[in-house]
Amino acid sequence: MHRPGRDVPAPVGAALPQRLRRLGLGGALLAMPLWLAAQTGSLPPASGAGAGVDGSAWLARIQSAAANRSYQGTLVFSAGGVVSSSRISHMCDGRQRYERIEVLDGRARSQYRHNEQLLTLWPATKVAVLEQRDPIIDFPGLPVAAGQRTLDSYELRVVGSDRVAGHEADVLMIKPRDGLRFAQRWWTERSTGLLLRADLLGAKGEVLESSVFTDLVLNSKPQPETVLGPMKRLDGWKLVRPQTQRTQLDAEGWALAKPVAGFQLVSCSKRPLDAGGEGAVAEPVLQSVFSDGLTHVSVFIEPYDAQRHGQALRTSHGATHTVMARHGEWWVTVMGEVPMATAQQFEAALERKR
Repeated sequence: MHRPGRDVPAPVGAALPQRLRRLGLGGALLAMPLWLAAQTGSLPPASGAGAGVDGSAWLARIQSAAANRSYQGTLVFSAGGVVSSSRISHMCDGRQRYERIEVLDGRARSQYRHNEQLLTLWPATKVAVLEQRDPIIDFPGLPVAAGQRTLDSYELRVVGSDRVAGHEADVLMIKPRDGLRFAQRWWTERSTGLLLRADLLGAKGEVLESSVFTDLVLNSKPQPETVLGPMKRLDGWKLVRPQTQRTQLDAEGWALAKPVAGFQLVSCSKRPLDAGGEGAVAEPVLQSVFSDGLTHVSVFIEPYDAQRHGQALRTSHGATHTVMARHGEWWVTVMGEVPMATAQQFEAALERKR
Protein backbone atom coordinates (compact mmCIF):
# COMPACT_ATOMS: atom_id res chain seq x y z
CA MET A 1 0.00 0.00 0.00
CA HIS A 2 1.64 3.16 -1.19
CA ARG A 3 1.81 6.22 1.09
CA PRO A 4 1.23 9.59 -0.61
CA GLY A 5 4.16 11.97 -0.50
CA ARG A 6 6.66 9.29 0.29
CA ASP A 7 10.09 9.93 -1.20
CA VAL A 8 12.57 8.02 0.90
CA PRO A 9 16.26 8.84 0.38
CA ALA A 10 18.16 6.06 -1.36
CA PRO A 11 21.84 5.34 -1.86
CA VAL A 12 23.45 6.51 -5.09
CA GLY A 13 25.53 4.62 -7.63
CA ALA A 14 24.68 0.94 -7.50
CA ALA A 15 21.79 1.55 -5.14
CA LEU A 16 18.31 2.41 -6.29
CA PRO A 17 17.93 6.05 -7.41
CA GLN A 18 14.98 8.06 -6.16
CA ARG A 19 13.54 8.03 -9.66
CA LEU A 20 12.82 4.31 -9.29
CA ARG A 21 11.03 4.95 -6.03
CA ARG A 22 8.71 7.32 -7.83
CA LEU A 23 7.98 4.49 -10.27
CA GLY A 24 7.75 1.67 -7.77
CA LEU A 25 6.30 1.12 -4.34
CA GLY A 26 7.79 4.38 -3.15
CA GLY A 27 5.67 6.37 -5.59
CA ALA A 28 4.35 4.24 -8.43
CA LEU A 29 2.97 6.05 -11.44
CA LEU A 30 1.36 3.36 -13.55
CA ALA A 31 -1.80 3.49 -15.63
CA MET A 32 -4.59 1.30 -14.34
CA PRO A 33 -7.94 1.98 -12.67
CA LEU A 34 -7.43 3.11 -9.09
CA TRP A 35 -10.47 2.16 -7.12
CA LEU A 36 -12.34 -1.07 -6.59
CA ALA A 37 -15.99 -0.73 -7.61
CA ALA A 38 -17.61 -1.33 -4.24
CA GLN A 39 -20.72 0.27 -2.83
CA THR A 40 -20.68 1.90 0.55
CA GLY A 41 -22.13 -0.32 3.23
CA SER A 42 -22.16 -0.43 6.99
CA LEU A 43 -20.80 -3.21 9.10
CA PRO A 44 -21.55 -3.54 12.80
CA PRO A 45 -18.40 -3.33 14.90
CA ALA A 46 -17.24 -6.66 16.27
CA SER A 47 -18.39 -7.38 19.77
CA GLY A 48 -15.03 -8.39 21.17
CA ALA A 49 -11.31 -8.40 20.65
CA GLY A 50 -10.12 -11.24 18.45
CA ALA A 51 -13.53 -11.64 16.83
CA GLY A 52 -13.60 -13.24 13.39
CA VAL A 53 -14.86 -11.05 10.57
CA ASP A 54 -16.16 -11.27 7.03
CA GLY A 55 -12.85 -10.32 5.45
CA SER A 56 -14.25 -9.64 1.98
CA ALA A 57 -16.90 -7.30 3.39
CA TRP A 58 -14.33 -5.36 5.42
CA LEU A 59 -12.01 -4.97 2.42
CA ALA A 60 -14.88 -3.76 0.23
CA ARG A 61 -16.03 -1.33 2.92
CA ILE A 62 -12.56 0.18 3.37
CA GLN A 63 -12.08 0.49 -0.37
CA SER A 64 -15.49 2.08 -0.87
CA ALA A 65 -14.90 4.66 1.86
CA ALA A 66 -11.58 5.71 0.32
CA ALA A 67 -13.08 5.98 -3.16
CA ASN A 68 -16.54 7.39 -2.53
CA ARG A 69 -16.19 9.64 0.51
CA SER A 70 -15.01 13.23 0.57
CA TYR A 71 -12.37 13.92 3.19
CA GLN A 72 -9.36 16.11 3.85
CA GLY A 73 -6.57 15.95 6.38
CA THR A 74 -2.88 15.65 7.13
CA LEU A 75 -1.23 12.29 6.61
CA VAL A 76 2.04 11.44 8.37
CA PHE A 77 4.25 8.61 7.15
CA SER A 78 7.17 7.26 9.18
CA ALA A 79 9.74 4.57 8.36
CA GLY A 80 13.31 3.93 9.37
CA GLY A 81 13.53 7.08 11.46
CA VAL A 82 12.33 9.31 8.59
CA VAL A 83 9.04 11.16 8.98
CA SER A 84 7.19 12.92 6.15
CA SER A 85 3.78 14.50 5.88
CA SER A 86 1.30 15.42 3.17
CA ARG A 87 -1.88 17.45 3.04
CA ILE A 88 -4.62 15.49 1.25
CA SER A 89 -8.00 16.53 -0.07
CA HIS A 90 -10.15 13.85 -1.70
CA MET A 91 -13.46 14.91 -3.24
CA CYS A 92 -16.38 13.01 -4.74
CA ASP A 93 -18.96 14.86 -6.82
CA GLY A 94 -21.31 12.36 -8.37
CA ARG A 95 -19.18 10.11 -10.54
CA GLN A 96 -16.32 12.58 -10.62
CA ARG A 97 -13.29 12.06 -8.37
CA TYR A 98 -10.84 14.81 -7.51
CA GLU A 99 -7.76 14.72 -5.34
CA ARG A 100 -5.11 17.22 -4.28
CA ILE A 101 -1.92 16.17 -2.47
CA GLU A 102 0.66 18.65 -1.23
CA VAL A 103 3.91 17.19 0.06
CA LEU A 104 4.97 19.15 3.13
CA ASP A 105 8.50 17.80 3.60
CA GLY A 106 11.53 17.32 1.39
CA ARG A 107 11.52 18.19 -2.28
CA ALA A 108 8.47 20.33 -3.02
CA ARG A 109 5.81 18.79 -5.24
CA SER A 110 2.06 18.73 -5.59
CA GLN A 111 -0.27 16.26 -7.25
CA TYR A 112 -3.69 16.90 -8.76
CA ARG A 113 -5.95 14.08 -9.87
CA HIS A 114 -9.19 14.13 -11.82
CA ASN A 115 -10.56 10.64 -12.37
CA GLU A 116 -7.77 8.84 -14.26
CA GLN A 117 -5.60 11.87 -14.95
CA LEU A 118 -2.68 12.64 -12.67
CA LEU A 119 -0.67 15.88 -12.77
CA THR A 120 2.51 16.21 -10.72
CA LEU A 121 4.09 19.66 -10.35
CA TRP A 122 7.78 20.03 -9.47
CA PRO A 123 8.23 23.75 -8.61
CA ALA A 124 12.05 23.63 -8.37
CA THR A 125 12.38 22.66 -12.03
CA LYS A 126 9.03 24.05 -13.24
CA VAL A 127 8.21 20.63 -14.67
CA ALA A 128 4.63 19.37 -14.91
CA VAL A 129 4.18 15.63 -15.51
CA LEU A 130 0.79 14.55 -16.88
CA GLU A 131 -0.09 10.86 -17.00
CA GLN A 132 -2.66 8.26 -16.11
CA ARG A 133 -3.07 7.48 -12.44
CA ASP A 134 -1.39 4.46 -10.94
CA PRO A 135 -2.58 1.07 -9.65
CA ILE A 136 -0.33 1.16 -6.58
CA ILE A 137 -2.95 2.55 -4.31
CA ASP A 138 -2.38 5.56 -2.12
CA PHE A 139 -3.36 5.30 1.52
CA PRO A 140 -6.19 5.22 2.61
CA GLY A 141 -7.21 3.09 -0.36
CA LEU A 142 -6.44 -0.57 -1.05
CA PRO A 143 -5.07 -2.14 -4.25
CA VAL A 144 -7.48 -3.01 -7.04
CA ALA A 145 -6.60 -6.65 -6.43
CA ALA A 146 -7.79 -6.58 -2.80
CA GLY A 147 -10.44 -9.25 -2.35
CA GLN A 148 -10.57 -13.01 -2.09
CA ARG A 149 -6.96 -13.39 -3.23
CA THR A 150 -5.96 -11.24 -0.24
CA LEU A 151 -7.71 -13.66 2.09
CA ASP A 152 -5.75 -16.55 0.60
CA SER A 153 -2.59 -14.94 1.98
CA TYR A 154 -3.89 -13.09 5.05
CA GLU A 155 -6.30 -13.56 7.92
CA LEU A 156 -8.32 -10.55 9.15
CA ARG A 157 -9.49 -10.19 12.74
CA VAL A 158 -10.96 -7.35 14.77
CA VAL A 159 -8.80 -6.96 17.87
CA GLY A 160 -10.21 -3.90 19.61
CA SER A 161 -11.24 -0.27 19.38
CA ASP A 162 -9.37 3.03 19.61
CA ARG A 163 -9.46 6.70 18.62
CA VAL A 164 -7.41 8.26 15.80
CA ALA A 165 -7.40 11.98 14.97
CA GLY A 166 -10.51 12.38 17.12
CA HIS A 167 -12.47 9.62 15.35
CA GLU A 168 -13.71 6.36 16.87
CA ALA A 169 -12.04 3.41 15.17
CA ASP A 170 -12.14 -0.37 14.96
CA VAL A 171 -8.71 -2.01 15.04
CA LEU A 172 -8.03 -4.90 12.67
CA MET A 173 -5.07 -7.27 12.63
CA ILE A 174 -4.08 -8.60 9.21
CA LYS A 175 -1.95 -11.68 9.82
CA PRO A 176 -0.03 -13.32 6.97
CA ARG A 177 -0.45 -17.05 6.45
CA ASP A 178 3.27 -17.48 5.69
CA GLY A 179 6.59 -15.69 6.11
CA LEU A 180 6.65 -14.09 2.67
CA ARG A 181 4.80 -10.94 3.72
CA PHE A 182 4.43 -8.64 6.71
CA ALA A 183 1.58 -8.45 9.19
CA GLN A 184 -0.44 -5.24 9.19
CA ARG A 185 -2.60 -3.45 11.74
CA TRP A 186 -5.36 -1.13 10.59
CA TRP A 187 -7.55 1.45 12.30
CA THR A 188 -10.81 2.06 10.39
CA GLU A 189 -13.25 4.87 11.11
CA ARG A 190 -16.25 3.22 12.74
CA SER A 191 -19.12 4.86 10.86
CA THR A 192 -17.60 4.87 7.36
CA GLY A 193 -14.79 2.30 7.25
CA LEU A 194 -12.21 4.87 6.11
CA LEU A 195 -8.69 3.76 6.91
CA LEU A 196 -7.26 6.15 9.52
CA ARG A 197 -3.98 4.43 10.27
CA ALA A 198 -2.00 1.49 8.90
CA ASP A 199 1.09 -0.10 10.44
CA LEU A 200 3.36 -2.67 8.85
CA LEU A 201 4.76 -5.01 11.48
CA GLY A 202 7.99 -6.99 11.68
CA ALA A 203 8.39 -10.59 12.78
CA LYS A 204 8.48 -9.56 16.44
CA GLY A 205 5.50 -7.22 16.16
CA GLU A 206 7.61 -4.09 15.88
CA VAL A 207 6.30 -1.23 13.73
CA LEU A 208 8.34 -0.98 10.52
CA GLU A 209 6.24 1.67 8.81
CA SER A 210 3.20 3.68 9.77
CA SER A 211 0.77 5.95 7.93
CA VAL A 212 -1.70 7.89 10.05
CA PHE A 213 -4.04 10.84 9.71
CA THR A 214 -3.18 13.37 12.42
CA ASP A 215 -6.22 15.46 11.54
CA LEU A 216 -9.16 14.54 9.37
CA VAL A 217 -12.45 16.11 8.28
CA LEU A 218 -15.01 13.70 6.84
CA ASN A 219 -17.71 14.61 4.31
CA SER A 220 -16.02 17.88 3.39
CA LYS A 221 -17.68 19.93 0.67
CA PRO A 222 -16.24 19.17 -2.78
CA GLN A 223 -14.38 22.05 -4.42
CA PRO A 224 -13.42 20.71 -7.87
CA GLU A 225 -11.88 24.00 -8.98
CA THR A 226 -9.07 23.58 -6.46
CA VAL A 227 -7.97 20.63 -8.62
CA LEU A 228 -9.14 21.59 -12.10
CA GLY A 229 -7.71 25.11 -11.86
CA PRO A 230 -4.05 24.12 -11.38
CA MET A 231 -4.41 21.37 -14.01
CA LYS A 232 -5.38 24.02 -16.59
CA ARG A 233 -2.99 26.82 -15.59
CA LEU A 234 0.33 25.49 -16.83
CA ASP A 235 1.80 28.59 -18.46
CA GLY A 236 5.49 28.77 -17.61
CA TRP A 237 5.70 25.04 -16.88
CA LYS A 238 7.44 22.43 -19.02
CA LEU A 239 4.74 19.86 -19.70
CA VAL A 240 5.96 16.26 -19.89
CA ARG A 241 3.75 13.37 -20.99
CA PRO A 242 5.65 10.13 -20.26
CA GLN A 243 5.08 7.49 -22.89
CA THR A 244 4.14 4.20 -21.30
CA GLN A 245 4.00 1.05 -23.41
CA ARG A 246 1.96 -1.87 -22.15
CA THR A 247 3.67 -5.19 -22.66
CA GLN A 248 4.02 -8.72 -21.30
CA LEU A 249 6.94 -10.06 -19.32
CA ASP A 250 7.34 -13.12 -21.56
CA ALA A 251 7.07 -10.98 -24.70
CA GLU A 252 10.11 -9.07 -23.44
CA GLY A 253 12.02 -12.33 -23.04
CA TRP A 254 11.72 -12.72 -19.27
CA ALA A 255 9.96 -15.10 -16.90
CA LEU A 256 9.88 -16.19 -13.28
CA ALA A 257 11.24 -19.74 -13.21
CA LYS A 258 9.33 -20.36 -9.99
CA PRO A 259 6.33 -18.24 -8.92
CA VAL A 260 6.53 -16.60 -5.51
CA ALA A 261 3.63 -18.00 -3.47
CA GLY A 262 0.60 -15.72 -3.29
CA PHE A 263 1.87 -13.14 -5.80
CA GLN A 264 0.49 -12.63 -9.28
CA LEU A 265 1.66 -10.40 -12.10
CA VAL A 266 -0.79 -7.48 -12.32
CA SER A 267 1.02 -5.03 -14.61
CA CYS A 268 3.94 -4.90 -17.04
CA SER A 269 5.05 -1.82 -18.94
CA LYS A 270 8.01 -0.02 -20.48
CA ARG A 271 8.51 3.62 -19.54
CA PRO A 272 11.23 6.23 -19.08
CA LEU A 273 12.57 6.94 -15.62
CA ASP A 274 12.24 10.17 -13.70
CA ALA A 275 10.13 12.14 -16.16
CA GLY A 276 9.94 15.06 -13.76
CA GLY A 277 13.38 15.06 -12.23
CA GLU A 278 17.02 15.54 -13.00
CA GLY A 279 19.13 12.85 -14.64
CA ALA A 280 16.28 11.21 -16.54
CA VAL A 281 17.19 7.99 -18.33
CA ALA A 282 16.10 7.97 -21.97
CA GLU A 283 16.26 4.17 -22.26
CA PRO A 284 12.86 2.76 -21.27
CA VAL A 285 12.85 0.55 -18.21
CA LEU A 286 10.72 -2.58 -18.02
CA GLN A 287 8.62 -2.62 -14.85
CA SER A 288 6.58 -5.61 -13.71
CA VAL A 289 4.33 -5.36 -10.68
CA PHE A 290 3.37 -8.43 -8.66
CA SER A 291 0.66 -8.33 -5.99
CA ASP A 292 -0.76 -10.57 -3.29
CA GLY A 293 -3.80 -8.29 -2.96
CA LEU A 294 -2.36 -6.00 -0.28
CA THR A 295 1.36 -5.78 -0.98
CA HIS A 296 3.17 -5.08 -4.23
CA VAL A 297 6.62 -6.01 -5.46
CA SER A 298 8.09 -4.13 -8.42
CA VAL A 299 10.72 -5.71 -10.65
CA PHE A 300 12.68 -3.24 -12.80
CA ILE A 301 14.83 -4.45 -15.70
CA GLU A 302 17.15 -2.17 -17.68
CA PRO A 303 20.32 -2.55 -19.75
CA TYR A 304 23.44 -2.75 -17.59
CA ASP A 305 25.42 0.52 -17.55
CA ALA A 306 28.78 0.46 -15.80
CA GLN A 307 28.54 4.23 -15.27
CA ARG A 308 25.36 3.94 -13.22
CA HIS A 309 25.37 0.39 -11.89
CA GLY A 310 27.95 -1.09 -9.56
CA GLN A 311 28.05 -4.18 -7.40
CA ALA A 312 25.03 -6.21 -6.37
CA LEU A 313 23.40 -4.66 -3.34
CA ARG A 314 20.64 -5.22 -0.80
CA THR A 315 19.06 -2.34 1.09
CA SER A 316 16.19 -1.82 3.49
CA HIS A 317 14.25 1.17 4.74
CA GLY A 318 11.38 0.52 7.10
CA ALA A 319 9.38 -2.28 5.52
CA THR A 320 10.76 -1.67 2.03
CA HIS A 321 13.46 -4.12 0.95
CA THR A 322 15.42 -3.80 -2.26
CA VAL A 323 17.65 -6.25 -4.11
CA MET A 324 19.84 -5.09 -7.02
CA ALA A 325 21.91 -7.43 -9.17
CA ARG A 326 23.42 -7.83 -12.59
CA HIS A 327 21.90 -10.48 -14.87
CA GLY A 328 24.32 -10.71 -17.79
CA GLU A 329 23.77 -7.61 -19.91
CA TRP A 330 20.89 -6.46 -17.70
CA TRP A 331 20.47 -4.74 -14.33
CA VAL A 332 17.60 -5.97 -12.16
CA THR A 333 16.06 -4.14 -9.22
CA VAL A 334 13.43 -5.79 -7.02
CA MET A 335 11.67 -3.57 -4.49
CA GLY A 336 8.66 -4.06 -2.24
CA GLU A 337 7.23 -3.79 1.24
CA VAL A 338 8.06 -7.44 1.87
CA PRO A 339 10.73 -9.31 3.85
CA MET A 340 14.18 -9.41 2.26
CA ALA A 341 13.81 -13.15 1.65
CA THR A 342 10.75 -12.48 -0.53
CA ALA A 343 12.57 -9.86 -2.60
CA GLN A 344 15.46 -12.31 -3.00
CA GLN A 345 13.07 -14.99 -4.24
CA PHE A 346 11.89 -12.69 -7.03
CA GLU A 347 15.45 -11.80 -8.04
CA ALA A 348 16.61 -15.43 -7.99
CA ALA A 349 13.60 -16.67 -9.97
CA LEU A 350 13.92 -14.11 -12.77
CA GLU A 351 15.28 -15.72 -15.94
CA ARG A 352 16.17 -14.43 -19.37
CA LYS A 353 14.47 -16.60 -22.00
CA ARG A 354 16.03 -15.03 -25.09
